[in-house]
Amino acid sequence: MIKIVVITHGHLGREIISTAEAIIGKQKEVSVISLGQQEGLTELCNRVSEVIKDVDDSEGALILTDMLGGTPCNACLPFSANDNVEIVSGMNLYMVLSAFINRSNMRLKQLTDKVIEDGKKNISNAKDLLVRKLNQEK
Repeated sequence: MIKIVVITHGHLGREIISTAEAIIGKQKEVSVISLGQQEGLTELCNRVSEVIKDVDDSEGALILTDMLGGTPCNACLPFSANDNVEIVSGMNLYMVLSAFINRSNMRLKQLTDKVIEDGKKNISNAKDLLVRKLNQEK
């Protein structure tokens, strides 16, 4: 099974995982790393390394981070040379749900592409969608 690793500033990751599991159920092979206010890049890199140390013996790890260029994302970049690790930034709840639902029937790269596609699809102007629908019904 593809391991899901969520790395964020503060407790954002823990809350997104908790919410996703409330929707679709408890998940195996999920790790959350929360960056503390006083924690630096080196310490975070060490924590990431510990979580993904056995990734070569598995189907890989999909790392989801909160934002591109932030410390959580930067801490993962040294591991990007490993073919068994994919890193996606800009995580949202829908992406986490997609990862949970699809990881058992996809390879790591396929899952990565699917999670990104689903995350983009979920971003919309809800008001415009509603107005468009109401106008079509008239």
